Amino acid sequence: MTRKELNAITLADDLVEFLGDHPRQLASVHSVYRHAVNLLIREDALITLTNQDDIMPMGLTVDCGLSFVEFIRAGDKVVLDLDRFTAANGSFTVNLRDASIWQTWSSPNLALRPAENIAQIRLKLSRWLAQQSAKGLLPLLLRLTRQSASIKPALDNIYSRYIAEDLVAFTWAINTSDWARALSLADRLIGFGMGSTPACDDFLAAYLVVFNIANASNQGQYPWVREFNESIVRKAKSRTTLISANMLRHAADGKISRSNQRLIQICLFNNQYDLEQSASQVLRHGATSGGDFLLGLICALEWYQNTLTNTEKEGERAWVEINQPQPVPGI
Repeated sequence: MTRKELNAITLADDLVEFLGDHPRQLASVHSVYRHAVNLLIREDALITLTNQDDIMPMGLTVDCGLSFVEFIRAGDKVVLDLDRFTAANGSFTVNLRDASIWQTWSSPNLALRPAENIAQIRLKLSRWLAQQSAKGLLPLLLRLTRQSASIKPALDNIYSRYIAEDLVAFTWAINTSDWARALSLADRLIGFGMGSTPACDDFLAAYLVVFNIANASNQGQYPWVREFNESIVRKAKSRTTLISANMLRHAADGKISRSNQRLIQICLFNNQYDLEQSASQVLRHGATSGGDFLLGLICALEWYQNTLTNTEKEGERAWVEINQPQPVPGI
């Protein structure tokens, strides 16, 4: 067997930290696709190699022009060192030494957009998405976002039709701060759909990232976020695929793939990337994963813009109350 010598292009910062804390870690190949490989560590955590432009938390990109299925098999053992990955059977090595580092956390050192700007971006993203092919959950875009009737609704499919009422109820519960109801409804959403990351998991991942960013950027304003996100992660362990459970765990910590991260930063921060170009890159993920995430992001942005608007109004009322003339005692 000829050993394949690969070079890492980019490493996720959380992977770098893990390798430094766990020298000579032994992993096994969990799953292999043409463009990605998942390595299993610690029974329920994954490291994702890809030869595509995107990268996941606990992941890396490599310069491999071949399909991974040609030389990697599920069950293969891989020794993980700080400077290289080495297949125990000698089929491949990955040199890590000259790779750049990607910062996984989605909240950059940029100013948050005001509620009005977020609303404008959300509307633009919604109208763009309405013009795309309606796959997965996207037939529910009009219903979940209550767009004007001038946007022609797409034909639905059996999956979106089946889960529609639960998604409507979930978004309503979130928008009305009924967190107990939202968590109960999440039992019906987690794991629903096809593929390694079922449709509703991609939808929920967008919510978890936005919740995490909102909480990190507005300390003390959203005390329920940590418990809510952790509850979703706990539920996912027994209700969905291992790949999807890892995605939701990262999302709860404010981490998502680089392309999804870039789009979120455009929507929430003063990031100058092109909105439609970034959305197009996200939409290409998987059979329906990208579109399902985009739908979740649009719904999560509605919640966030509304909370910002309410906070601004409360601040204005408080300012008026403090600064209005006070009655003189006895008059």
